[in-house]
Amino acid sequence: MLLNGATSRTIQKTRYGIGLLLLSTAVLVACGGGDSSSSTAPTLDLNAAQRAYVTGGFSQSGVISGYCEGTKTQDFSPTVSGTSIAGLPALISDETEKDLLVDPTEFCSAFYNSNVGQPDGIEKIYWDPSTLGLMTDGSSPPNYVYSNLQPFPSSVTVGSKGTASTYINYFGKDEPVTTGALTWSIAADTPTTLLWITVDTATLVSSGELAYTSTTTYRLHADNTVTALFKTIEAYSGFTQGAGDIVINEKYE
Repeated sequence: MLLNGATSRTIQKTRYGIGLLLLSTAVLVACGGGDSSSSTAPTLDLNAAQRAYVTGGFSQSGVISGYCEGTKTQDFSPTVSGTSIAGLPALISDETEKDLLVDPTEFCSAFYNSNVGQPDGIEKIYWDPSTLGLMTDGSSPPNYVYSNLQPFPSSVTVGSKGTASTYINYFGKDEPVTTGALTWSIAADTPTTLLWITVDTATLVSSGELAYTSTTTYRLHADNTVTALFKTIEAYSGFTQGAGDIVINEKYE
């Protein structure tokens, strides 16, 4: 889900001005932790859990490590009904972020910029009321343009997987910069919980090269609650504009 970020918006803040997420995603690369056996894995309601997580508001705050180091405090308010910039029905959340970095590079300062440039430091996140996926906001010039939105299943267990949406990202330019998909999978955890892994994979339109992957792992509980655990962002030289191939980790508290 670009939880990876409403996540997400997941990759929000490079010099391209990336808009996140999740549903980082939310979007398969490796996951960590948990029991590898599926014989005792539960069957849980991902649709209800994700809907409650988004509409009730959530936080992805914690420690940043790897190429960038520091802490982030990122909060998404409970959603309210309204319309997108294009006038379409939407559930709207206010996203705020405060980043404290240690000896940041130019890339890290741009990527983790505490929502500089947003009115009062607040970014509006628009969710599709039907699927609870991130939706095209209708801005001009455009940023993310989402398509093929799919709701999460009401019944998942170890091995379940799918695609939440696809997108084109213009980054506020006239021509598209990246295309991508937000995919998800379910892995084993405990006898009563599952790991929900979302991956945002983006490709550069100009070259066809991989731009980045952003992988967020959540714990899915039997009571339809969700806990964000960690995120790994792998960004490649064609996208990082001089920073080379980099890896950034976020561990949530």
